[in-house]
Amino acid sequence: MRDIIGTERLELRCFRPDDAADLHEIFCDPKTHTIGTGPISSLDRTEEWIERRILTYRETGLAWYGARLRDSGLLVGNCGVFAGRTGSAGPEIGYEVRRTHQGQGIAGEAARAVLDECSASGIARVWATIRPHNTASLQLAARLGMTVEYTRTDERGELLYLSRFSSQGPGSGTPESGTPDRP
Repeated sequence: MRDIIGTERLELRCFRPDDAADLHEIFCDPKTHTIGTGPISSLDRTEEWIERRILTYRETGLAWYGARLRDSGLLVGNCGVFAGRTGSAGPEIGYEVRRTHQGQGIAGEAARAVLDECSASGIARVWATIRPHNTASLQLAARLGMTVEYTRTDERGELLYLSRFSSQGPGSGTPESGTPDRP
């Protein structure tokens, strides 16, 4: 995957260490950063998160991008793919948008660009894992052409596994490629 991609409104660039302060504004906001264990209070933890994404990109080629508005340069979110629950053969997409910019189509614009980049890079299948109560993400995943493959329950409850096949790349027509191990 390339380290910089773009859309009409956004520049998506792989995170660098000097993005930490801007990203931390998003990560420490309890109304924006609701994934995982919730808001991150320490700038050090945000810096570590960026370092892990840089290392993953170097090792696997899977990119995680900061999404900045082209007109102002403001970091409004992040989007990318990672090995996650589904492994690197069928990476998982994720996205997050600053609360003040939600509802403007930014997540969809960024996710479409990332999925297109995955396709161009030969990644045949991309997954998303979404909790059933997250209706906004489920609606976005449907608009992106993702469909529910199965459901798993973990310590936090039900988790839907959705996927989308690329029209390009090896294995794009075989549902078995990139399928995560099931319990």
